[in-house]
Amino acid sequence: MDSRVKDHEHRSVGAGAASPSEGSWRPGAVLFDMDGTLIDTEAMWFEAGSRLLEGLVSELPDDAAEQLHGLDLDAVIRWLGDHGATVDRDEYLAHLLAAVEPLLPAAPARDGAAEWVTAVARLGYPRALVSNSPHSVIHATLSSHPWARQLEVRVSVDDVGRGKPAPDLYVFAAGRLGVSPVDCLVLEDSRVGARAAVEAGATCVLVPFGAIAEGEARRITPLVAADLPSAWRLVALDGSPLLQR
Repeated sequence: MDSRVKDHEHRSVGAGAASPSEGSWRPGAVLFDMDGTLIDTEAMWFEAGSRLLEGLVSELPDDAAEQLHGLDLDAVIRWLGDHGATVDRDEYLAHLLAAVEPLLPAAPARDGAAEWVTAVARLGYPRALVSNSPHSVIHATLSSHPWARQLEVRVSVDDVGRGKPAPDLYVFAAGRLGVSPVDCLVLEDSRVGARAAVEAGATCVLVPFGAIAEGEARRITPLVAADLPSAWRLVALDGSPLLQR
């Protein structure tokens, strides 16, 4: 385990986290989730995963997409075990990546993603991409989006012992940027990712794009937005509209 993650486990989580609603607060860094938040890949992942799961699980639950949303590979393997399937981790990953990786460069950016990243870079905030995906997937997903070059620091589940919902990824990313997780603003779309950010002590804006009821989302974090432009208005990092309509 990275020392930054280990040290974090000995501190009280979230004790000093501030909120954009306090007016004077500005983050020490901005951390972006990728799948589902900046890039709309979730349908690709679930479709490919469903084809594999159909041969492993006799009957998929109606809410399988909801249960699997945002999970890292090890959590998916545990989920499969809970549903009666014994799966070789490496073999499952190889089949899944073979099905999905060729499609990822065509995945569209979320409305406002390019503007968010470009504005954060223009304003000089340290920033990083923080993903439950392997580095190869991050590269494939962002390869067709020129604005993503402004996210030079890219933290993958490959870099830590535990993926989201454990806080390790966000603790590690903050350490890479030389700031405390408590001083970070995180943009997430899933329950799993938002819980990881909150557990790390960060201020999290949850943007579920309609996939999570607002009341449930607010039980995870009080900062909830319907889409990325709304999230920008919520935090108002420079007091101006994100998208010029």
